[in-house]
Amino acid sequence: MLALSLALLLAGGSDDSARAQFTACLKTAYNKGNDQKIAADSFAMFAKQVCAAQIQEFRSSVIGYDVKAGRTRKKAEPDADSQVRDYLADWSDRFRDKSSITPSK
Repeated sequence: MLALSLALLLAGGSDDSARAQFTACLKTAYNKGNDQKIAADSFAMFAKQVCAAQIQEFRSSVIGYDVKAGRTRKKAEPDADSQVRDYLADWSDRFRDKSSITPSK
């Protein structure tokens, strides 16, 4: 399901600006989280708060695209939620990986 949506999105049918804005916000959350020295296991929740508007816009964009492609809204919503979770997990992993690196003396 996710692979189908990603393939369709890569084909150029979605609102790429919503994806770009969500990604940019996650980068901003990453930098803010780093500056505020939040715990690595708190990053996903922190990013959800910082990027709430962008998450909603991205989710709506994915659902809208899937519905236009012939999927039912009932099937499109879980796919959109899965994509949001994937992005949050990816950026959480990046934050955790960076946080686990200790500077050399």
